[in-house]
Amino acid sequence: MNEIKNQQIEEDEIDLIELFKKVYKEKKLIFKVTLFAIVFGVVYALFQPNEFTSSTTFIPQLSSGVKTGGSSLGGLASLAGINLGGMESSSEFPPSLYPQVVNGIPFKIDLLSSTINLNDEEILVKDHLSDKSNFNILSTIKKYTIGLPSLILGSFNSQDIELSKSEIYSVTEEDEELFKTVSSALSLSINDKEGFITISFTDNDKNIAAQITQIAQTLLQKKIIEFKNQSSKEMLDFATKQYDEKKTSYEKLQDKRAIFVDKNINISSSLFQNKLSRIESEVNISASIVQQLASQVEQAKLQVNKDTPVFTTIQPVTIPFERSAPKRSLIVIVFGFLGIIASVGYVLVKEPLNEILKSIKS
Repeated sequence: MNEIKNQQIEEDEIDLIELFKKVYKEKKLIFKVTLFAIVFGVVYALFQPNEFTSSTTFIPQLSSGVKTGGSSLGGLASLAGINLGGMESSSEFPPSLYPQVVNGIPFKIDLLSSTINLNDEEILVKDHLSDKSNFNILSTIKKYTIGLPSLILGSFNSQDIELSKSEIYSVTEEDEELFKTVSSALSLSINDKEGFITISFTDNDKNIAAQITQIAQTLLQKKIIEFKNQSSKEMLDFATKQYDEKKTSYEKLQDKRAIFVDKNINISSSLFQNKLSRIESEVNISASIVQQLASQVEQAKLQVNKDTPVFTTIQPVTIPFERSAPKRSLIVIVFGFLGIIASVGYVLVKEPLNEILKSIKS
């Protein structure tokens, strides 16, 4: 039994030795292929355009959940016959949802519709990224070969569809390509432990990279404020509407009292006094309501300010000095490694493959 095992080990060793012999025998071929791969890698690396990454880091100052004055604003709503049930302010918008905002179509549309300065000219981010995509040789070949039918059909459209904001978004194939370009160049990372957010953008132009990073930061913070303030702003709008209505009603009651007094200026009967007393009572009640509503409007404004998040910038946007890509040395190493793998694989597979082909032909 032991002799059989030893024999199998010897055969395995012999096989490995044979493989090494084959590889060593074709060392010149392996060297030439590897050298060619390295040279090709150098040429490929040199033709890759430089890319620059600009970034910014900030911390959102999260506030604890604050009720929007359950008793006071609840009393305000009850004046209009509405029960808010101690309605709370909009819940905290966690940073874990920020990537959902950045990857959303509304954010990308706003970003693409923003303007940047290129060579002292104001252009849209959309136009810059479109020119950048069209410069890609592979994309151009694909556009005028595989995509030629759709390109011809698209030329018959009545007009180009521009990016626009609406409740339902209509995205064209061109827009989808721009969205993919934005997603690949724009990065958002969240440090859950420290609580800071980093936004970065990569572009061939370092000035453009810095400008788009600044735009992305401003847009993100603006949308977070909109989401956070939505509930309190709705309450402010409701309070303001009620105040305006009750104020108009109060002014009409004042006019009604003045007209009644003017018409009965020389009358002092008990009936006149009763009617005047009732009108004045309505005026006083209405004045009290208007005063309360004015107070509630101011409280709702304060609540909007409370719910507005504050962002502290730790690292402002800067124009990058060094390129972030490509890693040319790494590209050359990878090509060299692939050359070794391909040449060694060819040497080992060449003989068995020839035998298989001969057996097929015979």
